[in-house]
Parts: sequence; structure tokens; C-alpha cells
Amino acid sequence: MTPELEAAIRLLREAELDTDRGMPEELFWALSAMIPIPNVDLLVVNPQGELLLSRRKDEFFGESWHIPGGCMHFNESFAHCIQETARRELHSEVQIEEKAIAVRNVIRGRREELAHPRERGHNVAILFRCTLPEDYRLDNGSLSEEDSGYLKWFALLPDDFMTLQHVYDDILEPWRKKDETVGE
Repeated sequence: MTPELEAAIRLLREAELDTDRGMPEELFWALSAMIPIPNVDLLVVNPQGELLLSRRKDEFFGESWHIPGGCMHFNESFAHCIQETARRELHSEVQIEEKAIAVRNVIRGRREELAHPRERGHNVAILFRCTLPEDYRLDNGSLSEEDSGYLKWFALLPDDFMTLQHVYDDILEPWRKKDETVGE
């Protein structure tokens, strides 16, 4: 190990970061280039069978619709992470099915167009089925449908569904578009 790496490790250990409530974004990104980051994803379906998706626009995952989710913090339980994610992204708490319905190794790999090509390149995604309260109503406030965080119910997956979340295609089969030309 180089003296520079030893000094960097010593500096991080001495910084006494309170990572129970997250960490500075730049540090999170740097760490995400070195280790897989666990995240929870919330599969939410309304009584009409529609899937709740959120708009996302960022340098790591582009512009697309995605299953709402969030990265886990140190010492955080699944239940806590799911509720924090639901409050932040859905503006509500949720009921959670006890067991995850899918665990996927999501490797995006290097993206040379980024300043640091390995950042956000590997996640361990854990999908939980969640239910919103009966009186839940979408409230996008002043957001437009093109804004990050905009929520919308979908009967079928949109064409611009996040590519990386196709790791859940087996679970998302009911919302996949059917080829209308089959059988003709």
C-alpha cells in the first residue's frame, strides 16, 4: 500500500463521520466506485393493477422512469430503509411484505463519459412489495412530468423505463407491453 493510501485511510477513520444518517455525497460516490452499494426498491401496485414509477434525471442513470428506491446506510434495517425511501420518494409510509421478492446483482460498469467512470457502477438491488395507505393520492406539487421525482401510475412499462431495472423483468412481466403482431 502506498503512503498516500495509508494517509487517506487514516484521514477517513479519524474524520468520525456519522454515516448512520448518510454521508457527504462526494464521499458516497467515491466509495461507490470501489464497492457494491446495497439498495432497496419499492414495488408498489394500486388496486387497479398499475405500477407506481418515479421520474429520474441524473448523470449516473440518465433520464427515465424507475421503481422508487434508495441506498442503505450503515447499521440500517431493511424496514427502516424502506420507510425512509417511501417518505422521501412517495411522501408516505408503506406496508411492507416481510420477505424480499427479488435480489439482483446490478452491474452498470464503467462509463467513460463520467468524470469518475466507476462511480455508481455496481449495486445489490433488493425488491420489496409495498402497499400504500388506502387514502394515498399522488401529490407531485409543482413538479412537471419531466422533473426528477415526479410520480405516475403505469398500466404498462413506459418505453423509457430505466434500463438497469430490467433485471426485474421476471417480476415486471404483468406490466410488459405485449407484441400485438404475435399470431397474425
